[in-house]
This record gives sequence, structure tokens and C-alpha cells, in this order.
Amino acid sequence: MDKRKRIKMYFESKPTVGIILAAIGFLLFISSFSKEFNGGIFFFGLLMMAGGGFLIYKHFKNMPTDQQIDAYLREDLEELGKKALSKFGIEQAQLTRTAVFITGPKLWDVAGAKIAFKKGKDANLRFNPIEVCVINFGANQLLAYKCVFDFMTGNPLNESTDEYFYKDVVSVSTKTESKTVIFNKVQLQMNAAESFALTTSGGTSISVMLKDPTLIQKMGGGVISTTLAEEATLAIRTILREKKQ
Repeated sequence: MDKRKRIKMYFESKPTVGIILAAIGFLLFISSFSKEFNGGIFFFGLLMMAGGGFLIYKHFKNMPTDQQIDAYLREDLEELGKKALSKFGIEQAQLTRTAVFITGPKLWDVAGAKIAFKKGKDANLRFNPIEVCVINFGANQLLAYKCVFDFMTGNPLNESTDEYFYKDVVSVSTKTESKTVIFNKVQLQMNAAESFALTTSGGTSISVMLKDPTLIQKMGGGVISTTLAEEATLAIRTILREKKQ
């Protein structure tokens, strides 16, 4: 099955037809014993239950695992990393170290992408679309590519690029802020939204929201991983110390 179809299945698909067939079959099976036994209804009910069960089994057999979805995302981030380089017209050999990635939920204010989320068996929340920032390290500046990534289609939306000289970067941190968004057609007030933030002396900045307790609750509970953002923050701070010595 195509990668994008499997991703869409992970977020959206349910074995609806199989469940309906199995349920109807069960009702027929039970009704065959009412008053006088009816062998035709009995066997037809069994057949429908078997057919529904097979469809349910087939559905879950084809369903990608949490680990497969994470592997798909890593593949896509790698491709976005290549796209970021092409946007700046540079090659990997011109960089001083490997790129870092910051990702977070972008489940509002995005035209053209379907909102979807799911808590995996590992309790991690996965979602679509995803805000992505790719930061590359040149000799004298940070090269930041940002987009809203539609994981279901593979399309990057709302793309932008910025360059920041190391000497102009004044802070790299995570901060907590309040914001109001429209989530699932309902206004949602987030009072503890944690964001990655890079700020320059000129007042320009990069910001990616990482997680929020209220949003997590609305998504059914679970965990939004911030590992990539933590690794990015450490990498940027390290190279800033080196460049500003």
C-alpha cells in the first residue's frame, strides 16, 4: 500500500464495514433461535459474522504501527532537510554541522490540510499537520527553513526562509505563553503553551509551538514529544558559544 495511504489509514480509517457486517450477522444469529429455529438465518448470520471478522482482521493487519509512522516522519523530515538546502542554494559540504529540526502541532489556521490526531499505543500523540523548522549551520549564520507540513499528502505549506548571523542571535530558549486558537471549530484558550524561540538583536525571531496541556487534553491525553526541539536548542547554544568566543 502507498505510504500516504497508510499514513491516512493510521489517522482516519476504522473497520466500519466489518463492524456493521459482524453486528448484523450477530443479530441474525441470535434471531435464528427465537421461537422456532431457522437454519437459513442461522447460517447466514454466521457467514456475515465471519465476513465482518475477516474485514476487521484485514484492516488491522494493514494498519501501520506507531513505529512505522515515526519512520515515515523521519523520512519526510530528511526530504525537508534537502529542500531547505535547495531553497538557500547551498550544499551540505558548505555547512559546519548537520541540520537540526523543531516540530510541533499546527492544528489551526492552515488551509488545505486536514486536521487529524491519534494517541499511539506508546501514549505518544501524533498529528497532522506538523509545524516544522529546519535549521542549518553555515560558516557565519543560521539558515532557517520553516513550513507547515501536511503529513498525509507530503506537501509543505506556508514555506519561509530566513538567515540569522550568529553575532545577532541573543537567545535560544523554550518559553511559555498564552494563545487562543480555533481547534476543531471551537475556540481553545491555551494558557501554558510551550514554544521554541530564537530571538535576534533586531527583534526578529523563530517560534514553534511544542505542546500545551489544554491541547493535549482535547486530543484525548498522552504525550507530545519535544526531543527534537531539545536537541536543536542544545546544538544551537553550543555553536553560538563557539562562534561568540
